[in-house]
Amino acid sequence: MKKRITMKEIARLANVSQATVSRVINGNPDVNEELAARVLKVIEEVGYVPNQTAQTLKRNQSKLIGVSVSEMYNPYFVELVDHLEDKARKLGYNIILHNSKHNPILEWENIQNFLTRQIDGCVIVPTGSYNLERLSKLPIPVVSITQTVSSLDSVAIDHMKAGKLAAASFIKAGHTSFAYIGKSDDEKYLGFASVLYEHQLPVSDVRVFELEQTSNDNFLVRQGIERHFRQFETFPFTCVFTENDIVALECIKLIEERGLKVPEDISVIGFDDTYLSKIMGISSIHQPIEDMVSTSLELLINRIEEKLSPDIVSIQLEPTLMTRKSSNHRRI
Repeated sequence: MKKRITMKEIARLANVSQATVSRVINGNPDVNEELAARVLKVIEEVGYVPNQTAQTLKRNQSKLIGVSVSEMYNPYFVELVDHLEDKARKLGYNIILHNSKHNPILEWENIQNFLTRQIDGCVIVPTGSYNLERLSKLPIPVVSITQTVSSLDSVAIDHMKAGKLAAASFIKAGHTSFAYIGKSDDEKYLGFASVLYEHQLPVSDVRVFELEQTSNDNFLVRQGIERHFRQFETFPFTCVFTENDIVALECIKLIEERGLKVPEDISVIGFDDTYLSKIMGISSIHQPIEDMVSTSLELLINRIEEKLSPDIVSIQLEPTLMTRKSSNHRRI
């Protein structure tokens, strides 16, 4: 077995002190450029890897961030994790990823695993309200991303406004009968319904179809929508707002299988603005994912470094509607 290279050996080969090597490894800007270059050259030549455990003990930080998402099937969360990893690395941190699969028990097991890994903080897409109180009592800072949570620091878009944008777009296009696929207590729907009310359109007539939130697997989503659609010989709505782009895609397929046209017969607006909506021409509510990630990590790291007051911080970013062919039709 190859002998592990130590910091002392790096110092000897670079003809500098161990303190200088330590400062170079930790990115101290006060090190002379020539000395730093010499140390880095030796590190590269010998393939030195710092002892992460020793560094963690020394600075009382692991430079690890736990990331817990509710699923990984939805391409939105794949993109979210990708941005989190890239941004965290630029800020000097690595991430440990866990997928709770919409299971609050698994979510809490994952959090316990994070703690055994001595993470400095956690970014979480909560599965629901089940673990929120326990999360707020953890000995590390936690930031909720994509969802506003009263008991935790959070960064999300204004979901109420997102629903309002979808409803206003449908009304402007001449629609008077509406459907929503998602949870009826979701802020997206509450915003959607509020605009209908403002325009004196009967909210009670909106067809709300709830799906089991166990997975966004296309087959299961399709089954759920089909079960609801089966009750209608003809659809009593001319437009549909959906909780995400996967639901929008499967909704469009089922509508077209009935021999109807999108958007001429029924218009559809999705949510998340993933690559699916861009490729398939689906109108969708855009979430500024890069801004959300940057803001979340900056907030978390400020908490880690104790730069903020203990008051809970809630940041809401602006959604936008990306109009594409699935709703680009005005009814006469």
